[in-house]
Amino acid sequence: MRAFNRFYTERIGALDDRHEGMGLTLAESRCLFTIDRLGHPDIGQIAQSLDLDLGYASRLVSRLQRSGCVARSRTDGDHRRRVVTLTPAGADLLAEVARRSNARMGSLIAHLSPGEVKELLKAMDTIRRIIDKEPPP
Repeated sequence: MRAFNRFYTERIGALDDRHEGMGLTLAESRCLFTIDRLGHPDIGQIAQSLDLDLGYASRLVSRLQRSGCVARSRTDGDHRRRVVTLTPAGADLLAEVARRSNARMGSLIAHLSPGEVKELLKAMDTIRRIIDKEPPP
């Protein structure tokens, strides 16, 4: 299992210093994706979604804020709560990360036949199902 994990993380570039050559770590990329997916989350929601320590999530968001990718603002209902949103630059960066990630995945399977792609996806689904003990969404 560990050998497979090493093989797969290497093939998808998960351990590269800068994810998809974009100047972001994988954690920063995942944070941008999570902010986009959740809409206007606070730090606690980001940390929970990514299963991160609250302090680490806060530092990630601070780095992204300094780089101009996200903005923090207070909510109307609770002035103690600050939500995080993508800036236009952050949305553009996330779109490019997604494009490059999709291209990388496409290159991994480009040489496979349609039957092999189907077999690969079924194997991935099987791994998730067995480990999670529930079907994927």
